[in-house]
Amino acid sequence: MSQPAYRGPLYILGVTTFVAMTGVGIIVPFLPLYARDLGASGIMLGLIFSSFSLSRALVVPWLGGFSDRWGRKPFIITGMAGYGVTSLLFMLADSAEALVLTRLLQGVFAAMVLPVAMALVADITPPGMEGRSFGAFNMFFLLGFGIGPVIGGSVYEYFGLNANFVLMFVLSVAAAITVALTVSEPGAELRTGGKRGFREMVLLCRDRGFMAIMLARMGAAAGMSCFISFMPLVATGHNLNTMGVGLCLTANVLLSTAMQRPAGWLADRMPRLPLAAGGLALSGIMKMLIPWGSDLTSLMLLSMGDGVFSGLSLPALTAMAVSRGKDLGSGMGLTTGAFTMALSVGVFVGPICAGWSVDVSGVSGTALWLGGGAAVVSALALWLLYAGIQNRGDGAGPRQTAALDHLP
Repeated sequence: MSQPAYRGPLYILGVTTFVAMTGVGIIVPFLPLYARDLGASGIMLGLIFSSFSLSRALVVPWLGGFSDRWGRKPFIITGMAGYGVTSLLFMLADSAEALVLTRLLQGVFAAMVLPVAMALVADITPPGMEGRSFGAFNMFFLLGFGIGPVIGGSVYEYFGLNANFVLMFVLSVAAAITVALTVSEPGAELRTGGKRGFREMVLLCRDRGFMAIMLARMGAAAGMSCFISFMPLVATGHNLNTMGVGLCLTANVLLSTAMQRPAGWLADRMPRLPLAAGGLALSGIMKMLIPWGSDLTSLMLLSMGDGVFSGLSLPALTAMAVSRGKDLGSGMGLTTGAFTMALSVGVFVGPICAGWSVDVSGVSGTALWLGGGAAVVSALALWLLYAGIQNRGDGAGPRQTAALDHLP
C-alpha cells in the first residue's frame, strides 16, 4: 500500500487503540474504591488487577493466529464492542468475585484489539516504514493510557463512578462502528498471514531473535508497571504531595508519547538494535536511580529521563518484532499476539515481584530497583541474543533498502 493510502487506516486504528487504552485509564484508577465498597480483601484487589493481564496473555496468541485466517476487522470490531459491554457489567457486579470475572472477560476482548490492530498496521505498512508506522501507532496507545485518568477523574468528580462505565461503553461502540465503516483491510491473498497454529507459535517463540525481542518486551513492561505502581510510594517517602507525584507520572507518559514519532523515524534510518537495547537499558538505569532522588526536581528529571529513553526504544523494538516475524514467515497476527503476550506477562509478573521485594525488605525503593534491573537485564539479553542477526537492517549495519530511497 502506498504511503498516502495507508495513513488513513493507520490513524483510525490508532484512534481505536487510543479509545481502548483511555478506557483502561478511565476505569482502573477507581476500581480499588469500587472493590473496597464491595468488601474486597487485599488479595482480591490483586486478583482484580492481575486477572485482566492474565486472561489477555492466555488468549492473545490464539486470537492473533485466528485473525491471520479469518481477517483482522471482525476481531477488532468484536473486541471493541465487547469491551464496551463489559464496562457496563461493572455496574451490575455485586461482589469482588464478580469484578474478577468481569476483568477476566474484559481481558479477552482487549486481546482482540491491540495485537490484531498491530497486525493490520503491519499488513498495510510499506516495507522499510515499520518504525514510523508503529511510532505513530504507539503514540495513540501511550496517549490514551496517559489521558484516561484525567478524563476518568473529572467524570468521577462530577457524575460519579457509573458515568465512567457508561462513557467507556459509548466510546468503545463508537470506535467499533468507525472501524466497521471506514477501514479496509487487504484481501486474504495480500494479508500477512504466513504460518499459524500452536506448532508455529512454539517455533516462533523458540527462534533466538524473536525470543530476545519477547524478553525485552517483558522486561520493559515489568519495569513500566513497577514504576507506575510504586513510584507514588517512593515519591511520598521523599515528602512529595500528590500533585508532585502526578506531575512526575504525567511528565513520564507525555515524554514517552512525544518520542514515538521521532524515534520511529530513527528506527527506519538507523540500526534498530542499538536504539531498542540502548533505550531500554538507559530507561532501566533511570528507574533504579529514582529512589535516590531527594526532591521534586530530581525525581521529575529522573522520571522525564525514563520517559525519553523508554519512548526511544519502543518503536525500534516493535519494528524488530514485525520484521522478524515476516522473515520467519509467521502470521502477523501470531507475531503481534506473541509480542503482546510478552507485554501482558511483564505487567502481570512485575508488580507482584516488586511487591514481594518491598514486603521482604521494608523499603519501597526496592520495587524500582527490581523494575529497573529487569529492564537493564532484558536489554542485555536482547543485545547478546540478537547480535549478528541481519534482519531487514535490524542488526549492526545501516539500513540501505530500496524502499527508503523515495522517503522524505
